[in-house]
Amino acid sequence: MSLWKKMVTALRGGASEVGEAIVDAQALRILDQEIRDADASMLAARNQLIQIKAKHKLSLQRVEEHDKNIANWEQKALAAMNKGEEALALECAEKVAELTALRDQEKLAADQFGVHVAKLTAQVIKAESQIKGLRQQTDMAKARDSVQKAQINAAAATGGANGRLETAVGSLARIKQRQDEQDARLEAADELTEAANGGDLERRLQDAGIGSKTGGAADVLARLKAQSQSGNSGQ
Repeated sequence: MSLWKKMVTALRGGASEVGEAIVDAQALRILDQEIRDADASMLAARNQLIQIKAKHKLSLQRVEEHDKNIANWEQKALAAMNKGEEALALECAEKVAELTALRDQEKLAADQFGVHVAKLTAQVIKAESQIKGLRQQTDMAKARDSVQKAQINAAAATGGANGRLETAVGSLARIKQRQDEQDARLEAADELTEAANGGDLERRLQDAGIGSKTGGAADVLARLKAQSQSGNSGQ
């Protein structure tokens, strides 16, 4: 495949994916419109059914009228024959034959209308049931979609809160570490200052038992007594 054909194919694939994404995002809205279209078609089907039922009813009425007229002309034909009016009886018989042909044609039309009425009625009932079920499933799908959106929002909010909590814990740990480092630096600075003033050396000598320590009250009293005794002996 040439580079140009590959590019065209890639563009077609991208357009298809975009189209599918749009359809998926508007799925419930599209489904609502499809149900409305089905309702409109169902209304047209009901109107057609009403018209066919009306024609069926009129056709049955014409068949009934033909039967009455046929019976009437048959009675007239019999009456003419009884009176010996063969010519009149023949004319009445011809009228009966004509009406019988019309009655048979009308009866055939009525039967056909009856078949269409039964078939269309069954189709309308089935379609109405399907639309009703589809509408119920659509309502459930809408409810489920609302629940899922609420769950997604809740999960996003919880995730954000957890993320902020983790950030706060990390910040607190960094603060404690910085404070520990600052304490260590202050202690080191105090040690260096003490060493520079000689205090560190005196402390280490005292710890080793070397050098004088600042005496307490008992040491001071002992020193004063020693001085007093020395002065008395000199006198």
